[in-house]
Amino acid sequence: MNSDDQLGPDFYQQAWRAQSSQAPVTVDADLLFQQVQRNQRDFRATINRRDFAEIGISLLLLPVWIYMGVATASPWTWYLTVPALIWIAGFLLIYRLRHKPQPIPSDNPLLRCVECSLTEVEDQIWLLRNVFWWYLLPPAIPMLAFIAHLSWLKSNNSLDALSDANVFVFVFILAVFYFLYFINQRAVRVELEPRRRELLALLSSLGTEKTDDSPEKLDTTNLAKSDECLGKIGRWFLVAVSCFLTLVVVALAGGLFDSSYEGPPQSIGPAGESLAGLVTNLRNEKDLVGLAAMVVVDGEVEAAAANGERMKGSSVPVEIGDRWHLGGIAKSITATMIARLVESGQMQWTDTLGDCFPDASLHEDWKPVTLKQLLTDTAGAPANFPIEVRRIRPPLGPECTLARREAVFEVIANQPEYPPGEKYVYSNVGCTIASAMAEKVTGASWKDLVIREVYEPLVLITAGFGPPKSPDRTLPEPRGHRAVLGGKVSVDDEADNTTIMGPSGIVHMTLSDLCTYATDQMRGELGEGKLLSTETYQLLHTPEFSYYAFGWIKKEPNKEHPYAQYWHNGSNTMWYAMVVFIPEKNMVIAVTSNDGDIESAQTAALDIVRASVNRSYAIAQPTQGTDFLKKSPFAAVRWQDSQPEVELDGQWFRLFAIDGLLTDDILAFSKNTYGKLWQKRFEEDLVEILTRMGHPPKETVQLVVQTLIHPIDTRTLNKVPMTSENRRAIKAAAQARADTES
Repeated sequence: MNSDDQLGPDFYQQAWRAQSSQAPVTVDADLLFQQVQRNQRDFRATINRRDFAEIGISLLLLPVWIYMGVATASPWTWYLTVPALIWIAGFLLIYRLRHKPQPIPSDNPLLRCVECSLTEVEDQIWLLRNVFWWYLLPPAIPMLAFIAHLSWLKSNNSLDALSDANVFVFVFILAVFYFLYFINQRAVRVELEPRRRELLALLSSLGTEKTDDSPEKLDTTNLAKSDECLGKIGRWFLVAVSCFLTLVVVALAGGLFDSSYEGPPQSIGPAGESLAGLVTNLRNEKDLVGLAAMVVVDGEVEAAAANGERMKGSSVPVEIGDRWHLGGIAKSITATMIARLVESGQMQWTDTLGDCFPDASLHEDWKPVTLKQLLTDTAGAPANFPIEVRRIRPPLGPECTLARREAVFEVIANQPEYPPGEKYVYSNVGCTIASAMAEKVTGASWKDLVIREVYEPLVLITAGFGPPKSPDRTLPEPRGHRAVLGGKVSVDDEADNTTIMGPSGIVHMTLSDLCTYATDQMRGELGEGKLLSTETYQLLHTPEFSYYAFGWIKKEPNKEHPYAQYWHNGSNTMWYAMVVFIPEKNMVIAVTSNDGDIESAQTAALDIVRASVNRSYAIAQPTQGTDFLKKSPFAAVRWQDSQPEVELDGQWFRLFAIDGLLTDDILAFSKNTYGKLWQKRFEEDLVEILTRMGHPPKETVQLVVQTLIHPIDTRTLNKVPMTSENRRAIKAAAQARADTES
């Protein structure tokens, strides 16, 4: 058959007959309009619920995210998610405002209703097809940046950060985002596109619709099914968002929150076990990775203890003989080294920057600044070098000496932060400038000068520079840790301050060597030091303004601390250390931690120092069967809010201290030693408690008390007699109370 035959009259006639034989389709317009309206309302309700959830979750996360960042001292990249959350909520609000549904006009309402429904569906299709750009990408970038930043913080080196990045976390987060993208595209493909095609078909059919008294209804059940399915998609979306937020938090925290270490402590010394208990309790209470302490009295180790891990999650315990980064304690070591140069005649405390660097481009205000002012933080130097200087780490030696001098010249070319010689302001730059002067005068590097003038004369064989070397496989030494998101991230064994700033903070050594160094400083104060004359030691320990000296802080005696204390601490934000010496007690205390949570580590260190000074950790070892005197300085004891009030000469007082021991420390010792009987033992066996604390009382004691009636007055009562009569009266009163209660 040719083409002409196909298009002949018979062909058209057959086609017409076939078409005319089909039953005509008629539509009940009112019923269809109601159906379309109902479907439209259901669709809007589903979309509104979804919008409310997305915007609500974004806005709700804002304060939570900020609070978590502040509470956990998170790095700045944590906060990049905040603008992403604001963007999501803002974009969706603006998009909905710009695409508000239009009111349906009165003329041909069914047609307009279908057109409006079609527009809303197409708007939603556009949103979901572009969900990657406005919903997924904005939070993905800061989250991945945060993970990368954590890796960089861990390694402190850009190249190492790439290799150390937690690939699993990256892949996991990307997988979660892909899942969200997938379910959105599936919603478009499975639910929204079919709905759109149905609306287009309906819109097309409305152009030729007819009605009569007995219409054949157009089937709109697919639209209703689409609404039902879309509701399921909305519910699945909310579930996905909830899972996403939960899983991301878990992923971020995966490397930070490890199970707590429960290994036993290590201890040495007569009171080592008691100190070990205190160290272990404080480490657990403050959630520190590792904590160690040593107490030396009269040149002998009275107690030393260590507890925790060398690296979080490694289960490798820290040990007393480990090396620890000392941070700012290096400043006093540098000052001692320069003091040796002064005593040898190579330098003078009055040497000025102008004299030392005559060819440098100095600001006029820097020229008269002296070596002494630089080492006592009264020179007007800034707290730290610029960030670009702190990022470079030239190897110690000639290269570092040159880089240090260049960094110093950049600082002194500008005006000092404040007028030199007028006030104390802590600075890592001043000590570094002083070291650059020493390097210029001697021609030797700071590292070589410290070894020659301090390490070798004191035989500090474990002392070194930077963090202690500790390969991953063996972990022979502790690793530093940063506090991030309430957890701890270990860093590599090269993460530290810039070597340029070494004189202010990049030394390490063991507790034993740190105590040896501090003991020499203490003996020097008493005229028995090895390195310097007594006058020079005393100069190093004498505050220039307020309380700060040459890398030492002097704490004057007070009611809480009855002895003068010389101390300093240090941290490079990954380690913490504190050292204290007390000449009147011939005592040195050193506390170290491989944890950069400075506030927690310092609180633990101060508790250890206070317990050491008061010997409240140290249970003396009396022989079996030792009989303690049954005496007391007061005639009666009563309790107010678990605090003792005592009777002296017929008057009641609140008790603050006995022979310099704080009442709180005595009570704490009694609780730890005697448990539920702590009050009874305090009342009846005070001599035993004080003796076990290392403070056996004499025939008379000193009491610090406070009156209970106006005017309130705090008094120090000297030579209060310890009598058996007082103790018998207390015992009798306790027995009378027991009889009454029974």
